This record gives sequence, structure tokens and C-alpha cells, in this order.
Amino acid sequence: MDRPPYARRRAVALAGLLTVIAVPILLTRGGDGDTGSAATPKARPDPAAAAAVARATRLPIARALGQTLAGTYDGRTPPEDLVRRVRAGQLGGVILFADNTAGGVPATRRAVDRLQAAAKAGGNPRLLIMTDQEGGLVKRLPGAPDRAPAAMTSVTVARDQGAATGRLLRRAGVTMDLAPVADVTRVRGSFLQTRSFGTDPAAVARRACAFAAGLRAQGVAATLKHFPGLGRARGNTDDRRIAIDDPAAAIRSDWAPYARCAGQARTAVMMSSATYPALVGADTPAVLNVRSYARELPRAGVPSSTMTISDDLDAGALAGRARPAARALRAGLDLLLFARAEGSSARAFRGLLAQVRSGAMPQSRVRDAAAAVLRLKGQLPSP
Repeated sequence: MDRPPYARRRAVALAGLLTVIAVPILLTRGGDGDTGSAATPKARPDPAAAAAVARATRLPIARALGQTLAGTYDGRTPPEDLVRRVRAGQLGGVILFADNTAGGVPATRRAVDRLQAAAKAGGNPRLLIMTDQEGGLVKRLPGAPDRAPAAMTSVTVARDQGAATGRLLRRAGVTMDLAPVADVTRVRGSFLQTRSFGTDPAAVARRACAFAAGLRAQGVAATLKHFPGLGRARGNTDDRRIAIDDPAAAIRSDWAPYARCAGQARTAVMMSSATYPALVGADTPAVLNVRSYARELPRAGVPSSTMTISDDLDAGALAGRARPAARALRAGLDLLLFARAEGSSARAFRGLLAQVRSGAMPQSRVRDAAAAVLRLKGQLPSP
């Protein structure tokens, strides 16, 4: 029986650390500068991943769990309860919407700085500060990008738009853009409209990855979304349950953006809340299904060290689903996103912590998810 994906990730990271330690010894065995082929490691070590695993292992389990949760709040000023929870290590990230950024860049930066100061005061890793800055229909701050993805008609334009967006977000204190959309539009009347880069997988891959590269060059993490794809959906998972009934081979044919750039540093993958009967099972949303993480992400070329984040776990697509947070985390997700109410992430933390303490949720799964989040945080420059 295969080990679950989180166990494989931890094993790879620890193997990387052992390789880093062992290589200097091996290089001395050849004599006269001849190391011999046996001294060369077969795979490049990943000391950053190993360090993140080590850091996640040292965290108290409640704070490790906190790293796997991202919440939101209403208005321009973070409420005291949210600040308290950040200080206590119960959140690893915060997502900003238009009401949070209505004061413009300076006011947004002040709010973000207050949140980051609270994380630091509690002895916690800094927060991931996220927003949806796609351009066109979806944009939380005025300014870049000044084109919708569909109008980014070349690699150069997409990269320049990504870089301009990254500069804007850095000024506001945002460290992670929940963009670019990597979905390939395949149906008339797609709810994505101009949010997609187009209808051809290769062209979408070039432009989406160029936008992501522009973000990363400015020190902002990018997020490819929505795996395994929403380009065949007519409705929005934010509002209701969506099933994509296309054959598995057709769905997989749209994964060029993930194969092209999901393995880059400062890059995450957002998991879809739609169901894919032919791909991962009849009535289980991809975000809740272990097959998404154990089989389909690797098939798409996404390295096991890549951080995964949910779409909003309060969305209509998951309404009526039992324990979506626990199911998503257990399946292999790293960061659980609650985007509709501040209380949702608080309730999720309490419920998950109770499961961890009872043994229903393996501590190893929590620490592995926290390690993936910490690894991405470690790739970001200082504010």
C-alpha cells in the first residue's frame, strides 16, 4: 500500500536534509579530487523543505495547526478578536477583500502591519497576507493589473502585468496573490468570462506562468487555480455545487500551466471545490478527495513540496458537506481558506484542535501541512 502523500513529502524533505549532511563526507572519499560517480546524489537536496519540516516539528501542535488556517474579517481595521487569534498562533494567513482595502494602499499597509506585529509578538511565523488581484473582473486594490487576463495577449504583456501587480501588492503588505487563473476556457458562457487567459492550453500556460513569474520577481507568491480545472464549468463554485462530467483525459488535457510552472518557488496551487466524477470520484469535491493529492497533482507535474490551498471552504459548492475542513486537511490539503466570515476560521480551529487532541486527526498530517506553508513563507523576502 502506498504511503499517503503527506508521508512521502516528509520523507523527501528529511532525505534532502540527510543528503546535505552526507555530501561533504562523500566528497572526501575519492582522493586527489576524484569524487567518483557514486558520491554524486541522484536528486538535488531541498534544505529549505527539510528546514520547514524541522520548524513545523518544533511548533506546539496547536500552533502548527494554526499555520494551516487562513481567515478574513470585515472592514478596514482588523478586529481585536482576530488580532488576538493571530497573536495566539491560531492563523497562518489572512485574505483581504475590497472592504478591507477600501482605504487604499497606505491604510491597507497599516492594517497588515498590525497583523504582522501581532504574529511576531506571539512568537509566531509571519502571516501570509493574500488577496485576489487577477485583473479585470476580480481585483481588490485599484491599480495593476490594468488588463483582464484575456487581454494579456502575449508573454511579455502578462509578465509586465504580473510584475506591476507584484509591486503594488508589496507596497500594501500583501505577500501572496491568489492568481493567476490557470483554467482553460472550454464552454460557451463560462462563468470565468475574461478571467481566463484563453482557450488553448499551451497559450494559457505561457501567459499564466509569465504573470506568475512577474509576481515572483517582485517577491509575491503566485497561486495557480483552480486545480483540476474550472474551464469546463458553467456555474461558479462560490454559489452552488458544480459537477464537471467530462472524461478524465479531457480534463487532464488542460493541465499545461501546472506542468510548466507549478514547481517554481513562491508558487502554490489552489484546489477546486467542484466534483469530477471521471477523475476523482462521483460525488466528492476535488479539494476533499485524497486522489486529487496522491494521484492527480503528481500526474499534472506538481511536485509534492508545492503548497496547496483550498478555494473558500464556506462556498456554496461545499454547503451540506460534512466536516469539509477536516476532510480537506486529512486528504492532503495544506492551507484551509475561510473567506466569508471571521468566525468560520475560529470554529474550524477549535474543531480541528479537538480532533487532533482526540487522535482523530493525525498530528503528522497537521505538521506536514504546516511544513508546506512554512516552506512557502520561507521563500518570501522580508516585508
